Amino acid sequence: MSRVRAVAAVAPEVPRDDAPPAATGPISVEVRTSLDLGADDAVMVDRLLAGRPEVAVFLSHPWLSRFFADPADGVEPALIVLRQGRVIRGVVPVAVQQASAHTMVSLLGGAFGSDRVDLVAARGFEAAASDAFVQWLCGTFGRKGFVFELRDVPSNSALWGAMHRATADGTIRGALQPRDLSTLPFLDLKERPSSVPPDAPSVASARSLEKHRRWLERRCRLRIDILEERDEVADAFRCLVTFLHARWRGAPEASALDDPRTRRFHEEALPLLLRAGCLRMIRLSADAGRTIAIFYGMASASWWGYYLCGYDREWAGRIHLGQVTLAAAIDLARREGAAEFDFLKGAHRNKYAWAVKERTTFDADVFSHNFGPQLTRTARATRDAAAGLAKSVRGLF
Repeated sequence: MSRVRAVAAVAPEVPRDDAPPAATGPISVEVRTSLDLGADDAVMVDRLLAGRPEVAVFLSHPWLSRFFADPADGVEPALIVLRQGRVIRGVVPVAVQQASAHTMVSLLGGAFGSDRVDLVAARGFEAAASDAFVQWLCGTFGRKGFVFELRDVPSNSALWGAMHRATADGTIRGALQPRDLSTLPFLDLKERPSSVPPDAPSVASARSLEKHRRWLERRCRLRIDILEERDEVADAFRCLVTFLHARWRGAPEASALDDPRTRRFHEEALPLLLRAGCLRMIRLSADAGRTIAIFYGMASASWWGYYLCGYDREWAGRIHLGQVTLAAAIDLARREGAAEFDFLKGAHRNKYAWAVKERTTFDADVFSHNFGPQLTRTARATRDAAAGLAKSVRGLF
């Protein structure tokens, strides 16, 4: 059906034959205002990320460097390094913003581009590293008061247990307010003893997908490429911006890439991800080179993630080109040897054409007992109640 230029550029594996030196004693907290690490520290951080491929890209140097280089107004990004002796046992990037009556702290990237953020720790040190981070948070900002915003944090994060322990023993005196949860579907591409491939769509979806592939074949000569050149990636991203703008024109919510700061973030992050071997930008083109669809994905070792996808809706007509593009990306991930294809944030119906499993991430706010954070808590509760009432009234009419 198509010509595929397969690429085997998998993110380099971290050597595991040189285990980190043994260390004992308590875990200390080091606050770094840049991502510049020494060679030994960089290797240890890479080893930690290799153990969490589903969050690794969003905590990688290419991705986080854009938050450090272009922080939002008033935001101070920092990398919290958790050490035991000279050995790094965990890392977590944070954003700190000073308000008049308290300090706002959040995990860097959550609710702004990073579909999943977390504290990453060495195996067996998850609880100890999370406890050390929470104690640092309370000790550093507790006197003035703080609001700790957790956005897009996995349900299995060790931070949730640390919050519970800190609340129970009085380290945190205040309230944890749940806000929202998000579903993240994913495909398990590992081989199974079954006659049905794990990435196969349902019978009805498979028939629909095949029908639209046939319509596409009759309409054009399709070419599918994974882009490896910086200029091609930049051009593909511009097409993606155009496709998504057209898709969301007139809708209550605009495309995320219509926001200048968000668009600039990706324009500058894409070449860094490409150089690091983490980018999977796929272009579908028709006949004489007309770009008709773009898949913007990421990879970390054997993990693939679907970040954005857009297509030329005017050209496609009745063809479900978005589904065809996703199917092509899943096929390429399987050929590359990926063990998992992650659809990332959003339980959109088109993702459930395949036999997906699900993860969840949670949003919550932690308000310390001080007057400023508690006043913020009351204001947010009032605002949320008003928004809920307005939504209910709109539903009635």
